[in-house]
Amino acid sequence: MNRIKKHLTSYQYSIRGIWLAFRYEHNMIFHLVAAIAVVIVNSLLKVNKTEWLVTLILIGLAWMAEIFNTAIEKLADRVTKEHDPLIGQVKDLSAGAVLIICFFATVCAVIIYLPYLMGLKY
Repeated sequence: MNRIKKHLTSYQYSIRGIWLAFRYEHNMIFHLVAAIAVVIVNSLLKVNKTEWLVTLILIGLAWMAEIFNTAIEKLADRVTKEHDPLIGQVKDLSAGAVLIICFFATVCAVIIYLPYLMGLKY
């Protein structure tokens, strides 16, 4: 297989992974709904380009963290279904990463949207 074809095939696997995340992971649906809400609010409030970029980056980071969390959980479940304290810690750490980015995304949303909602930005 030549390098270009191999490279293009890797995109198919990536797209399949994204599709699997949205198809089978309930948290990804929650993140999708939140992302749609953010896009709608950004449009209604007519936020500036920088604020758009911040919110889009945060959406991407949240989706990425959730996909990594899911991958780690699935791999850990494949290793053993028995209770293992170390695997439990790994799962908790990856879930914590999702919580961290979502917390900071919420803080950024308050910082961005509050001035618009208080009438301080036009």
